[in-house]
Order: sequence, then structure tokens, then C-alpha cells
Amino acid sequence: DCMRNHRRSRRGSSSTGSAPLLSRPRASFLVQSLHITSSAKMQSQNFGGFGGFDRFQRPMNWSAMGKMADISPQVQQHLLKVYSTLCTGILAAALGSFVHHKFHVAGIMTQLALFAAVIGLNFIHDTANRLAVFCATGLLMGINLGPLMEQVAYIAPEIIVTALLATGLIFACFSAAAVLAKRRSMLFIGGICGSFMSMMVGMRFLSFIMGGALSSGLFEINLYGGLAMFMGYIVFDTQMIIEEASQPAHLQRKDFVSHALELLIDFVAVFVRLVIILMRHADKSKRPQNNNRRDDRRDR
Repeated sequence: DCMRNHRRSRRGSSSTGSAPLLSRPRASFLVQSLHITSSAKMQSQNFGGFGGFDRFQRPMNWSAMGKMADISPQVQQHLLKVYSTLCTGILAAALGSFVHHKFHVAGIMTQLALFAAVIGLNFIHDTANRLAVFCATGLLMGINLGPLMEQVAYIAPEIIVTALLATGLIFACFSAAAVLAKRRSMLFIGGICGSFMSMMVGMRFLSFIMGGALSSGLFEINLYGGLAMFMGYIVFDTQMIIEEASQPAHLQRKDFVSHALELLIDFVAVFVRLVIILMRHADKSKRPQNNNRRDDRRDR
């Protein structure tokens, strides 16, 4: 009888056409891949990016802490380049998702290629080549997100549009808050986010040692805690971009490609977490409907 009920439930679920929820191992792998890129971003910050500039070792003018950040025309022009390049990277990511949908090329090789592109950008000096590598990075991000986008499109395609609009709104609000805030008043967020990221790496290593006993709780921390962490990184990276572009000529770092890459990683990380959260809620709301349909068929 148990086997018959199990077979009936399977037939009922397949006949309703409902797709299963995104499996936690696959979702966790995608979230982990974004943490790999964020770790590469932190390493690029330690390298100092183009020109060997170290953002945490330059002389700080602490008297400017209480002053409002007056953005000069030069800084405004730099921000325009950064956000224009960021939009190009987002379009490249969208193209990458389409490429995976057509050719199904996502895999471990594209993950390694993405990691190599993020790290290798720090060792390229020519602006044209840096832009090419940046677009390739966005393309690889989209390819690696292809499996997730396919499953979301099968369950509820409107989730992608909702998550994209929500990510754009979050990004715009937090960027505006960073621009309008007092100068360097939110740089402490970088230390908090870095500490949280180190904690998640340690917990992932502990879960690996314990044989996945903490995988369920770790998934929730990576999902919701990572969402809050990358929101903080949006504010931190925006203020650091303004601060670096506002320094004297011999200390300036106007590498708009590296700045756009940092913001692109933040944007994609927030987008993926919103997609997974919305998809989980959509799947939970569909389960009662599917159960009711199975009950009706049994009654018939």
C-alpha cells in the first residue's frame, strides 16, 4: 500500500507539471561560486589593482571625516565611466545566460575560467584589453548562472524580472546612500563584511570536516547573511571608489574597470540570492495547490 501511495503521489506531481524546488546542493554550489568571485575581489583589493595601489595603507586625512563629500567634476566623470562599464558587464552576463540556454556550456571549466579572469584582470595594463577581460568575466558569470536561470524559468519566469528589478532598486538606493553620506563615514562596513565572509569560509570548512552536518544551516546563512553582506559591500565599494578618485594626483586610483568589476560582483551576488529566496517562496506556495489537486484525483 505504501508503494502504491508513493507511485500515485509521483504520478500526481508529474501530471500537474510542477517542477521541484532548486536542490540545495546546486543552489549552494552557485552561492559558493559567487563567494569565490568575492574572494577574488578581496584579493584584488589586497593586490591594489592596477598600479599597485593599496587602499588600506595610504595616508588618511581624518579631519575630513566630518565633512560632506563634495564630488568634483573629475570624480563625477569617473563614476559615469564606472557605471557605464557596469551596465556593459550586466548585459554581458545576460548574454552569458542565453549562451548557456542554447549550448549548455556551464561547468567546472567555466567556474575556473571565471576565477582566472577576475584574478588576471589585475595583471593587465592596457585599457582595451582590460575591458575585453571585464566583458568576458560578465559573460562567464552569466554562463555559470545559466542552470539556475533555466530552473527558475521553468518554475516561475516572472521571478527573474522581479529579482532583477529588486536588485536594481537595492543597488540604486544603497549607492545613493553611499554617495550622499559623509565622507568615509561608511568605510567601517568593509571590515564587518570581510569578517563575516571569513566566518562563512570557516563554517564551510567546518561543515566539510563534519561531513555536511551543518549544510542546512550553512545554506541559510549563505543565503540571507550573504544578501546582507553584499548589500553592505555595495555601500563600501561605492564610497571607496569616490574616495580613491578624490585623492591627490599621486595617490589617485581611477581604474574604472576594476571599480566596475567590484560593483558587478556585488550586483550579481544580490541578484542570485533574491532569485533563490523568491523561488523557494514560490515553490512553498505551489505545494498546497499540488496537494489539493492530488487529493481531488484520489477522491475521483
